[in-house]
Amino acid sequence: MNLRDLAKKDAVHTIEGEQAGNTFCTLSDGVNTWEVPMILSDIGYELDTDGNRVAGRTCWATYIADRVYVEINGSKKILTPRKGWRLSWTDIDARQQEMFVIFAEPDKTVGWTRLFMAVQLKGDAA
Repeated sequence: MNLRDLAKKDAVHTIEGEQAGNTFCTLSDGVNTWEVPMILSDIGYELDTDGNRVAGRTCWATYIADRVYVEINGSKKILTPRKGWRLSWTDIDARQQEMFVIFAEPDKTVGWTRLFMAVQLKGDAA
C-alpha cells in the first residue's frame, strides 16, 4: 500500500469509522438526496484583528468525496456540491439544522470534499 492509499484509508476511518461518532447528514441538490457521514464544525464566534470575540459564524463539513454520486449509463459519476445545495443534520442538542453550500473544495489527493456553508443565501441563491 502506498502513502496515498494509506492516507485515504485513514481519512475513511476518521470520518466514517464507528469510533468517529460523526453525524449522518442529508445533502441535496434539489433533485437527488444523499445520506453521508460527515465531520461538522459550526462555530458561533470569530476573532477580530485585535483578538476580540465578535459575532460571526463559520460552518464547514467534510466527507469522503465518492459518497456523493449519480449513476449514468452504468457508470458512477462523483459530484461536487455547488452553491445552493442544502445540508441538514441533527446537532448535539437534538435540534434540526439546515444550511446551504457556499462553495466546495474537493481534495484530489486523499479523496474528501470540504463544504463551506451559510445559514441562508441572499441575492443569486440557487
